[in-house]
Amino acid sequence: MKILFSICIVVLGLTLRLQGFETQGLVPIGRVVSASNIEQGLMINCAGGSTVQIIIMADDLVRVRARFTGQPVGQDRSWAVVRTEWPAVETSFAENSSSFSISTKHLQVRVQKDPLVISFVDRSNGSIINADERPISRDPTTGRVAVFKRLGLEEHFYGLGERTAHLDRRRSEFTLWNSDTPGYVEGTDPLYQSIPFYLGMEQSRAYGIFYDNSFKASIDFGHNGQEYAGFCAEGGEINYYFFAGSSVRSIVSRYADLTGHMPMPPLWALGHHQSRYSYYPDSMVEKVVATYRAHDLPLDAVYLDIHYMNGFRSFTWDRSRFPDPKGLTERLAAQGVRVVTIVDPGIKHQPHAATEPGYTVYDSGTADGHFLKRKDGSTYIGSVWPGKAVFADYTREQTRLWWGNLHAEFLDQGVAGFWNDMNEPSDFVDKSGASQADVVFEDGGRTTSYLENRNLFALLMCRATFEGLSRLRPDTRTFVITRAGYAGIQRYAVTWTGDNNATWESLALSLPMFQSMGLSGQAFVGADIPGFIGRADGELLARSYQVACFAPFFRNHAAVDVYDHEPWRFGPQYEVIVRKYIKLRYQLLPYLYTCIEEAHRTGLPLFRPLLLNFQSDPAVANLDDQFMFGDALMAAPILRPGERAREVYLPEGVWYDFWTGEQLATTNGLHRFEAPLDHLPLFVRGGNIVPSTKSMNHVHEKPWSPVRFDIYPDASGYAAGSLYEDDGLTMRYQQGAFRRTSVHFSADTRLLRLTIDAPIGSYQPSPRNLELVLHGTRTVTRVQLDGQTLQIITSSVSTVGWFRDASGLLTLRLPDDGRAHTFELY
Repeated sequence: MKILFSICIVVLGLTLRLQGFETQGLVPIGRVVSASNIEQGLMINCAGGSTVQIIIMADDLVRVRARFTGQPVGQDRSWAVVRTEWPAVETSFAENSSSFSISTKHLQVRVQKDPLVISFVDRSNGSIINADERPISRDPTTGRVAVFKRLGLEEHFYGLGERTAHLDRRRSEFTLWNSDTPGYVEGTDPLYQSIPFYLGMEQSRAYGIFYDNSFKASIDFGHNGQEYAGFCAEGGEINYYFFAGSSVRSIVSRYADLTGHMPMPPLWALGHHQSRYSYYPDSMVEKVVATYRAHDLPLDAVYLDIHYMNGFRSFTWDRSRFPDPKGLTERLAAQGVRVVTIVDPGIKHQPHAATEPGYTVYDSGTADGHFLKRKDGSTYIGSVWPGKAVFADYTREQTRLWWGNLHAEFLDQGVAGFWNDMNEPSDFVDKSGASQADVVFEDGGRTTSYLENRNLFALLMCRATFEGLSRLRPDTRTFVITRAGYAGIQRYAVTWTGDNNATWESLALSLPMFQSMGLSGQAFVGADIPGFIGRADGELLARSYQVACFAPFFRNHAAVDVYDHEPWRFGPQYEVIVRKYIKLRYQLLPYLYTCIEEAHRTGLPLFRPLLLNFQSDPAVANLDDQFMFGDALMAAPILRPGERAREVYLPEGVWYDFWTGEQLATTNGLHRFEAPLDHLPLFVRGGNIVPSTKSMNHVHEKPWSPVRFDIYPDASGYAAGSLYEDDGLTMRYQQGAFRRTSVHFSADTRLLRLTIDAPIGSYQPSPRNLELVLHGTRTVTRVQLDGQTLQIITSSVSTVGWFRDASGLLTLRLPDDGRAHTFELY
């Protein structure tokens, strides 16, 4: 009976999944009747009264927006898009009997009249980048809308944010419906986030599409047939942006331009963090931190999960467990450790008589109408950790202001960061959202449905938190982490991948999850180490740290009912390995922070798939068990128990073994590398210069001194890199208080030349030395600095000179005086 029941469930699940992209009832838009020029685009009038707007946002960015006959006229507003003003683009218009087109310098948008299908054409060679497989459609009865794109024979798909799938989404289907899904495995769908942005790539030519529609939706990349890659939403508009940049890098950057760039995080956010569900009382928290220090394990933050609260009421303290929150945060701050507290959106439903003590958050929220209601006007009451709970309507500006101000007391008590959890929003009564279907949102004065707003809930909660913190502490960088989100979430919060399992399968799954999130605008990501649910072991912990030390968000965490996961729990033989990789993280802070600034400025992720750097190499199109860390480093972790070696794909070019400095083969292909338990196969791409420093207990323990630049020339003898610095805490970098130092290396048959450019920016670091270490270069017998002969150093305290270290690497040393310098080596 149990077997039959399971089979029925599986069949039913498959049936429901296929119906997720049901095409029955969809009516194609009518043929083109006329077209007219509008500002930066075209207005197309269709038979039956429907319209389509094609708007040229930039030379490589086009917006397509349709309104069908009988469809309610909606506001032209987006919670995801932040940039709406773009420089004017020169365009040209053409028409013939069967089609018309609007063209920019590099792109042509071609519209066939009957049936109405849109193609995007590369003007450099006339090839079609992307095209409709059939007309856009709408079901007039249900309001469902759909777009169908041709499916290329060799087309690959990437992105969609957080998905429990391999990097290449081809032949997969996904549901966009934020859902609380603890213990997920490969194939679990939907998940916590909905990011309706993806990249397509065929024959190494890439494009991107962002469907800005927050309704529950499905995306099908050829899962149910050969014809199309399609998008179908259960309401709203067809409103999408087409990114025509041919490179993955340019598309990811342009997507950040459209939906917003991540802010610069505080430097301590890049340190090692420790959490558990839950640490209490306060003495336990201090013991954990003390143990870290006693074991010589770097640590920058500790987290308080829901047991710090009074009866799981957000914005309260259990004073029996935490009698003096400010005293606790001050004692930990003296050791360089920040405190991050969890804040859930479910506010305890606590009505009371006027003579009874109340719950301030519930009372003020109720009095000012901040909580969500059902269509009949009653308050929506769900159930989460405090029991019956109500939820804020973050679409209301006054509610976001109220919510942000609730953080003031915690800031005054020294809390440094806020952890927005359970914000899909989760409701223990019904996690699917079906019983909340009649919940409505005020949404800026217009009533909108739960179906439209569920996917937006976390985005707007994080916005309210971020804006409140920025308002309350305008010169301090915010730190907000979130589990759920929608497109644009990177503007307000960093993301962790929720309640993962402490399994090898989960570790392997984390790589394509991080890579896909990075391609979808979310550069600051990470997962609970070594997994939230279930008991780990020492081997899994060690291998997990070998991956996690390269993830921007670097947190050890465990569920309430599982064995402890702190680095020392499985014995010294594993702790020594964990310590090695935590310290490696801190040694690489200068490189990591430089990469984070690049992510802030350009949208390019740190933890990235190889295809971002090697787009023209077909071997990396679906490679997701290796990853790049910025442009310079590539890791190939061990993802299965008991393995002590693995095959690694090295793309064409010069590669170096990070640990030994040995120069490796320059031809692309698979190579086998040994990987004992304490060893991560880690490589440096030739042509890069990697800054680093000495490890420390926390990021602000001491200045970066010396700053070391490791120089790895490519096949032509060239290498370049940079170092970004600022105070790591304030917003002063926005006024120019930063420092960017660029370093260049070149070689010819006569000499080697190494140049340090004069730094850009007004930030002044503490006095320090610079050390420049050359890898893979020929023998050097004489060195000049700015035309003067440089002496060989014989003492470790010497600040100027050159020497060879114990491994024979040539090292140059000089004080950092903020000026340009040139070394010439003969």
